[in-house]
Amino acid sequence: MSAAPRHVIVDIGSNTIRLEVFGAGVGDVLYNDKLAAGLGRGVVAQGKLDKRAMDAALRELRRYAALIRLIRPTSVQVVATAAVRDAANGEQFLAAVRALGLPARLLSGEDEARASAIGVIATHGGAQGLVADLGGGSLELARIGDDRVAQCTSFRLGVLPVAAIRAGGRGLLRAALKERLRDHPWAQMAPDETLYLVGGSWRALGKFEAARSGQNFTDPFPAAEARALKAAVREYGPRRLAALPGISSARAGQLDHAAALLAALIGETGAQTVQISTTGLREGLLLQQLST
Repeated sequence: MSAAPRHVIVDIGSNTIRLEVFGAGVGDVLYNDKLAAGLGRGVVAQGKLDKRAMDAALRELRRYAALIRLIRPTSVQVVATAAVRDAANGEQFLAAVRALGLPARLLSGEDEARASAIGVIATHGGAQGLVADLGGGSLELARIGDDRVAQCTSFRLGVLPVAAIRAGGRGLLRAALKERLRDHPWAQMAPDETLYLVGGSWRALGKFEAARSGQNFTDPFPAAEARALKAAVREYGPRRLAALPGISSARAGQLDHAAALLAALIGETGAQTVQISTTGLREGLLLQQLST
């Protein structure tokens, strides 16, 4: 009798590092663990991963490596995204991860966008529109339709770079997004399409909207409500936001920037309907693995 499948995904992101163990498919999550390592903070400030964040990340990854050996999984994927991709010492960090016995690989921005979109399609059959995956270091966009992924792109507009842009003055974020979208006309949305939001900061924003409206945080909502979130988040402030169910103190401090980016993205793409997706990059990576 063969052992039950166990597929491990380790996602080394700009904000968090996460270990997720799947069974037979996307909906079969056996284990989920994360650490808010904050690898991306040093990249925005200095262009490289700072030693304290790397040390914290490697300690956690050492523990993950031990757990993986105990699990004896069917497959293992260890991926790094924007923070490591953009850091001058990113390869040095990846070498240290590989020395732990973890087969780490660096995803390009387009790879990340495609995998996130595949993850959304898995739980939103027939979805038409855009997938926007917001991380600590980058924003990935992908056009989806007919259960397929079309164009993909990636911008350095994660919540950490967005915070730095907004610190320079009003209107700079919208201008930065407009400039980046200029060469991507496929990002313009039709009225019957949906903007699907992926990533921890936007999930937290969706939970805040659900707390205000009384609806489920995964229910679609009008773009006009999403724009209003920017003012509501500022009015609440990080302390009150962190007291709401499902919003950590770390995420609460980033929601103002996430809400500002969402408002700008709606304005530039013409999105009229917004929906939070609970699936994204890791589910997409799993499905890519299972299809090979």
